[in-house]
Amino acid sequence: MFEVGFWELALCLAIALVVLGPEKLPGVIRTVGRWTGRARAYVRNLSSELEREAGSSDLKRDLGDAVRSLRESTQGMKDDLRKIGQDREPRP
Repeated sequence: MFEVGFWELALCLAIALVVLGPEKLPGVIRTVGRWTGRARAYVRNLSSELEREAGSSDLKRDLGDAVRSLRESTQGMKDDLRKIGQDREPRP
């Protein structure tokens, strides 16, 4: 992943100090800090939303499996009751 070390950061600050001057540099650093904070918050919200959606889809799949097995069990019980009813009927 992209990594910024101490010397890279120091070089960027020295160039910014020369280009912008000491009057504008604090304001620029503050603005960059805000942008960085907003970007981190956006990424954090996005990842939590994706995790929630993944959990939601897992729950939907599990619920569908449970409903399917319940239907199969119900159908099996109906078939068994039908067989019991046929066995109880008097045969001529």
